Amino acid sequence: MEPTFPASACVALGLLLGLMIRGAWRGYRRGPLRQLAGPAALTAGITAGWVFGPEAGHATLEGSDFPWLLRGAAGICVLGTVSGLMTYSACWWLGRRPKGSDEAESPVAGAIVGCWTGIMYFVLLLMTLFSWASIEECLQGPTEGEAWPVRIRKELIKSGLASELRDWSPIPDRHRILISRSRRVMADPAARRRLMAMPEIRGLASHPTVYQAWQDADIRKALHNNDLNKVIDHPKVRAALADEALQREIEKVDLAGLMGKALEKPQK
Repeated sequence: MEPTFPASACVALGLLLGLMIRGAWRGYRRGPLRQLAGPAALTAGITAGWVFGPEAGHATLEGSDFPWLLRGAAGICVLGTVSGLMTYSACWWLGRRPKGSDEAESPVAGAIVGCWTGIMYFVLLLMTLFSWASIEECLQGPTEGEAWPVRIRKELIKSGLASELRDWSPIPDRHRILISRSRRVMADPAARRRLMAMPEIRGLASHPTVYQAWQDADIRKALHNNDLNKVIDHPKVRAALADEALQREIEKVDLAGLMGKALEKPQK
């Protein structure tokens, strides 16, 4: 069966062409080094933030009132931004025009580089859309309709335009497994009872913030309806997620493994 091209795929192709033309024109005027400043800054920022950001965030914010759960993310954002700006400034300075010249050095090379940067920005936009769709799928309630990023992602994959990104998600596999099993446990009362009977979970449930959240009628109703988004948005759950001592205890527990055991039907 030949791939179909829905309206979203046609728009995506038009966007790709537009980004390539724009990149070629800007590269012709700027030169190759300055045209590479943006991609180089993005690469350096993402790499530095992803590799060193979490440790830097926890080390810098240790002992502060900043929520423990968000310290790693804050480190990624701050270190990534600083690294990206420094890289951009260095590339922009190195690619400056020769003194007394109104034309960039190697304008043809700059135009070629600009075409490639246009493609790169298009791929980044697709990855952003697919990331959004992946997060929507994780948080989507069972009675909610399919979110538009999810629909567009399916259309682009079906058209063959973005089939290579079919399995792309910013959420690590470990967390996706945990979210998937959480949904299944919430929808299965027997599995919930087996999970709550486990010693590791009973130990966590005895923590004050967890106990208060578990006893809340609205949270129990959301759990019964398998509405993960509503559970996470509840103030008592947010308080539990911001509790540093609790998060450190949770890190010691293999929640995904325990949920997997809870979902196994007991042998008769």
